[in-house]
Amino acid sequence: MKKILIGCLLLSISLATLALAQEDSKVEAQKAYNEGLAFLKKKQTSEAISKFKEAVAKDPDLTVAYYAMGVAYKGNKDEKNAEAMFKKAIEKDETYSAAYNALGLLYSGNQNYDAAINTFKAALGIDPKDEKANFGLGYVYLQKKDYRNAIQYFQTAVEVKEDYSKAWENLGICHHEVRQYNEAVDAFSMALTYEKKRTEKGDIYLRLGNSLAKLDRNEDAISAYNDAIASATKSYIKAAANFGLGEIYKKNGNKQLAVKHFDAASRDRSWKQSALYELDLLNK
Repeated sequence: MKKILIGCLLLSISLATLALAQEDSKVEAQKAYNEGLAFLKKKQTSEAISKFKEAVAKDPDLTVAYYAMGVAYKGNKDEKNAEAMFKKAIEKDETYSAAYNALGLLYSGNQNYDAAINTFKAALGIDPKDEKANFGLGYVYLQKKDYRNAIQYFQTAVEVKEDYSKAWENLGICHHEVRQYNEAVDAFSMALTYEKKRTEKGDIYLRLGNSLAKLDRNEDAISAYNDAIASATKSYIKAAANFGLGEIYKKNGNKQLAVKHFDAASRDRSWKQSALYELDLLNK
């Protein structure tokens, strides 16, 4: 009986030691993961990857470390390893939606649209109200020029997250493409309401001006185009807004202002040919 008791005591000690070792390993894994995140935030991706590898070596079930490693690999433009790590995160936790969304974005960036659609839909199978998955699907359908389906998913994204400015902008783009100009104006206006970066507003103002012009709301369109010129940092956006202003003033019979804005548009190579053509017509 004494030997049995001693054996049981030794087994208990062994199990307790093993549990403590496992707990220590998890603590060390979490520490390595946190250090990896610090490197990742500083865009020191190689150092981050090294720490994430250390984390999963100590705790092979640390799902977030595989995901973060995928993000770091993607930052290094190593898409093959990024894909592998996102898949590994999903393997460890089939409900980890962030990994599905990251993988879907990776596929859509490579124009692997069928795989992207399946991946985003898998995320929606976990949570139908996942705004990032809805946005991702909307973006894929936008790229495929399937605007009706794109509208459905962008609409859900903004219903879930009202201040999702990029989803509002893309929703406006889709409405414009199917000639739903009033809906496009509403969506672009919402995008401008929630977009915090002034430099990002130039493109939205341009698109808003284009939709307003289609509705013959010329004064509002002129205002939007001028806002685009004032806030845009890219020359082709400024040129596009100037071209839009030139078209409105040409239609209104104001040759002087039409010439002024077509001339400004002609200074950007993307719009040079079209603007010079309009100038030739006006100068005949």
